[in-house]
Amino acid sequence: MSDFERELQHALRRREPPRDLTPAVMARIEAPPKREPLFRRWFVGFYWRQALAAAAVALVLAAGIDRYREYRRGQEAKQQLLLALQITGQKLAVVQAKVDKLNRRSIGHDQ
Repeated sequence: MSDFERELQHALRRREPPRDLTPAVMARIEAPPKREPLFRRWFVGFYWRQALAAAAVALVLAAGIDRYREYRRGQEAKQQLLLALQITGQKLAVVQAKVDKLNRRSIGHDQ
């Protein structure tokens, strides 16, 4: 048998409770629980952790929403830029065609 098994057997063996334990347990059961003032429970107890966690979640959510809006504005600007470049390319093609036509006419006219 290993040391671990011996220690486990020793820890789990049955023991009788002390004789004077009953009055202490009964007094604890019958006594009303002590309630701290609401102010102390809110600021010192568990509630401040919940409030801090909620504030952190709200901050992360707000930052995420802001980043998404910025991303969307960037995507819209990209689409507008691509459209502007497409229109500019078309207009330049029209101008180039006119310049080529004028060049051909003047070259053909000179001969």
